[in-house]
Amino acid sequence: MALMDLLKYPGVGRNGHFCKGHYLYCNFGYQYLACKAADKPDEPLLGLPMMQCYADEYYARQFLTTLHQWKNPLDIISRLMSYLLGDEQSLSRFSEAQAIRYLVDSLLNRDLLIFEMDEPRMTYSGHWGKESSSSSSAKNNNLVLEEGSGQGVSQSAKTSKQTAINSSEISDSGSSNVQAGDARVKTEPDNKELAARISSEASVEAEATSLEEVKQRLEQARERLIATGEYQPKYSQAELEALVAQDRITSRFVVTLQKIKAGDQPVGYKRDSGRTTTWITTFDQMENGDTDPKLLNDLNGMTWDDKAEWEIIIIDQGEYFKQDGALAFIPTYENTAALGQAEFSEDFSEETLQTVMKPEYSQQYADDISDYKAKGGHLYDSKQLVPYAEKRFTNDQDYDAFMARHEYTMEIGTNEHFSGDGLTKTKGESGYLAKGQHGTLETIIFEKSPETMNELEARGAILRIPAKSIA
Repeated sequence: MALMDLLKYPGVGRNGHFCKGHYLYCNFGYQYLACKAADKPDEPLLGLPMMQCYADEYYARQFLTTLHQWKNPLDIISRLMSYLLGDEQSLSRFSEAQAIRYLVDSLLNRDLLIFEMDEPRMTYSGHWGKESSSSSSAKNNNLVLEEGSGQGVSQSAKTSKQTAINSSEISDSGSSNVQAGDARVKTEPDNKELAARISSEASVEAEATSLEEVKQRLEQARERLIATGEYQPKYSQAELEALVAQDRITSRFVVTLQKIKAGDQPVGYKRDSGRTTTWITTFDQMENGDTDPKLLNDLNGMTWDDKAEWEIIIIDQGEYFKQDGALAFIPTYENTAALGQAEFSEDFSEETLQTVMKPEYSQQYADDISDYKAKGGHLYDSKQLVPYAEKRFTNDQDYDAFMARHEYTMEIGTNEHFSGDGLTKTKGESGYLAKGQHGTLETIIFEKSPETMNELEARGAILRIPAKSIA
C-alpha cells in the first residue's frame, strides 16, 4: 500500500508562507514528496531522500523534466519555485528552462529534498528494497537531514553530507514563466544578480549524446595521439582538485578500465557479501587518452600488465541506473567513512569506522599491511590475516581498528594505497605522464544487486570497447 493512502502531511500542497512542500508524480506514476529539510514531516516511515536527485545533475534534471503529464498540476514547476523562493511576484520574469536549472541546483545543494511515497523504497545504500526498518531509516535520516542545523550537528551528519551519490540522465525543457537562481534568494536584486550569472556563464564543450558518439570521439582521440605523440589532459592539476571539492559528478558517461572478463559477470567486482564496487572516472577525463591501455592504466593509477587483455567499459549512467538504484560517490576519506558507518556498523563502532578512515591512520595501516605481506600474507586472505592481526595487536582497540580498516579494503577496495583525496596518482609507466601527478578524478559505484554486462549491453546501458595499445 502506498504511504500516501495512510498519510496526508500538514501544509503540503498549500500556497504562500504556510506551504510545507508539494507532492509529485514521476513519469512512472509513483508519488513523491518534495520539501525543504526543515519542512520534512516527523515520520520515520518516510525514509531517506532520493540520493540520486541530490547527488547527480543529470538524474535531477531528468526527474524534473519527465514528471507525469496529467497527475501533476500543470504549474507544478512554478509551485516549487514559489515554495523555495517565497516570492511569487518575480516568477513571471523567467522561463521554465531557468526554473529547471534553479530547481536542479536546489537539489544538488540539498535545499530541496525528494522523498519516495510509494513502495519500493530506497535504502541508504541506494538500492530499491523493502527491508529497511523504520528504526534504521530514522537513524539515516539524522545523517542526511541534520546537516546545517547548527552546533547540534553530529560528526556523522557532517560526514554524511560529503557522500555524493549518483545516477544520471539528461533532458531539456520547455518554456513557461518561472524563475531560476540561488536557493537562498529572497529579494529582487538577488534575483537579478542570479539571472545575470546564468546568462553570462561560458559555454563548455558539448558532451557526447550517445554511446556511439563516445566511440567515435575515442577514435578521433587516437588519431590525435598518433599524430602528436603527446597526451593533452583536459583538466589542469588545480582543476582536478576543484572537481573533488564540488563533491558530485555531472557527466552522463563514465568509464572503467578493466581486464576483459565474461559477459555473465557484473561490471564491478562482486564479493561474497553481494557488495559490488566499480571504480570509474568521467569520460571527458579519459577521452584524450584514447583506448591505449598503458596510458589509461597510468591515468588511473593502475599497475600495467602487458600480458593482460584490457577493455574500457563506457557506462551511460542514465540507462545504467534505471533498473536499480546504486550509490556512487567520490572516495574521499569523509565519503568513504560515511559508507562504512552505514554498511559495517554491526561489526564495528561508528567511532572506529570513522577514525580509521583518516589520513592519520592511513600510514599506520600501510605499515601494518607492508609487514603482513613481507611475512607472506595475501591481502584478501582472511584465514591468513586474522591470525596475523591477533598476534600483532595485543591491545583490543588496536586490533579492532586494524580489522575495521581492512573491512574497507575487503568490501570497498580502498587498499593500503588509498589516498582519500578522490584523485589517482600517475605511476609514470606509460611514457606520456610524469610519476606522482594527479591522473583522474575517481568515483565508486557501490551496489548490491548488479546486473550482468550482457544484461546491461542488451538494454544499451554500457558499451565495451577493446583497449589496444598504439604500436
